[in-house]
Amino acid sequence: MPKALPIVLAHGVYPFHRLFPFLFNTDGHTDDHRHYFKGIRSHLTAKGFSVFHSRVSWGGSLHKRADDLKRELERITGNFALWPKVHIIAHSMGGLDARWMIYKHDMAHRVSSLTTIGTPHHGSAHADKAIRRWGGILELLNRMGIDLTGVYAITTDRAKEVNSILEPYEREAKVAFRTIAGVQSREDMFFPLRHSHDFLLKIEGENDGLVSLASATWKEEYLWKKIDADHLNQIGWWGGPKAMGTRDRALFRKRILELYEEIAGTLPG
Repeated sequence: MPKALPIVLAHGVYPFHRLFPFLFNTDGHTDDHRHYFKGIRSHLTAKGFSVFHSRVSWGGSLHKRADDLKRELERITGNFALWPKVHIIAHSMGGLDARWMIYKHDMAHRVSSLTTIGTPHHGSAHADKAIRRWGGILELLNRMGIDLTGVYAITTDRAKEVNSILEPYEREAKVAFRTIAGVQSREDMFFPLRHSHDFLLKIEGENDGLVSLASATWKEEYLWKKIDADHLNQIGWWGGPKAMGTRDRALFRKRILELYEEIAGTLPG
């Protein structure tokens, strides 16, 4: 049995790499420089870590995505025969999927640690706005069999409700939680994120273009790092003009990979 526990990378809602599979690398591919987690799995694997991509419903509900993630962990670990536990590094809604999965399926004994990056633990006013504007269309699409209801889990009201449910369980769970939050100024952010950045700044304060510092922090005792990165930078994608303290794309790439290497190297157990 391998000694070191595996690392599972959990993606967010509406992952772009699955929209155009002919352009983006598939899960588990040795060349992952166009994957959602850009080059991260291959870099960590080269450093000696056992790392796996996971795949859950593209836009489905929190319940659906949590069920999918459980099945992915069972697949990766051979129903936990190869490894008794895993570490999860989750981006965006992937962190909520993992938290709900641990609770719903009582898997605290199967998850050694959960590191979340840019996860809206307290929801996002941007999601609230999206529901107000597009909620009717989302419901229509759902009735047509196109499930895009994952965004509801990111609303501030739903996040508050979920946190109240999870709090007693997570307080007793022996899972090491830690969070990473990205913050950028408007002028340094990927251009398409600037409008939502401005909206969030007025309501929730500093943010990464989609998730505020406060929401990504979750709890102060869990905050491990605050980084100079917008929501896409956090998974290795360069949008310019500046991230991770540099305007040099190659240096940004080096620093973001070093961040993931530091995460992996400081995991418990």
